Amino acid sequence: METGLAGKTVIVTGGNANIGKGIVLAFAAEGANVVIVARDQTQGLKVAANAKELGAPDALWVQADVLKLPEVEAMAQRTLDRFGKIDVLVNNVGGNVDFKPFVETAPDQWQREIELNLMSTLNCTRTVLPHMIQNHSGRIINIGSTAGLVGDSQCSVYSATKGAIHAFTKVLAKEVGCHGITVNAVCPWATMPDNPEEDTSTGSRYHPTLGFIIKRRASNPKGQSQLMRKCAVERSCARPAEIGAAAVYLASDAASFTTGHLLGVDGGTLLM
Repeated sequence: METGLAGKTVIVTGGNANIGKGIVLAFAAEGANVVIVARDQTQGLKVAANAKELGAPDALWVQADVLKLPEVEAMAQRTLDRFGKIDVLVNNVGGNVDFKPFVETAPDQWQREIELNLMSTLNCTRTVLPHMIQNHSGRIINIGSTAGLVGDSQCSVYSATKGAIHAFTKVLAKEVGCHGITVNAVCPWATMPDNPEEDTSTGSRYHPTLGFIIKRRASNPKGQSQLMRKCAVERSCARPAEIGAAAVYLASDAASFTTGHLLGVDGGTLLM
């Protein structure tokens, strides 16, 4: 399939690990210029080098906290200074900070998860959108979750924020379709890094020493296993490259008539 992405400029937030890295490398293989936005410089520079090896004409690493609007605006300006355009925005930053029944959670956890999932997406979209409207062209791809479709136990606020991302995707698609812009979301089920030692950043939930998921698995393996859902396929988790392939499709010429869509990459968990 000819994607039409060669030479396009793609921003991927949280692009230095796991799903984000898989998305960056998928666009690089299509010959797109990639902008990797995250906080871990060591990992970000490594992914930028990988992207060039896979075929990206250029790869720009930008250290930025997407919860801080001035840093997002500076990132967008650096992208425009380097490439002159922004064709695709992938809002990938997100996650949860713990697994707890809602009654055991506190407002500080709610706020962190709302900011991490929802505010990051709003900041980046609001910054990039005027440029896309001016060019009458663009693709916005939000990373949602199956948690936002059916809810994950012990992830109440995370699930709620992902549901908000899905609603935002649909409303924005209605608003900007007249400007030549499509807005879609990819909704993964659990996605594991190919190699946690190499494919995680210091802020990743799956980091082998810093990630809270790894710590929880070690301290309470039975409780962690109870959070998993049965899949219709043999595997229990998605691979980063599979999320990357979905993002590439939604950004491609082949998906020019697809907007407001929630594309599940979930191994059939919602069927079970």
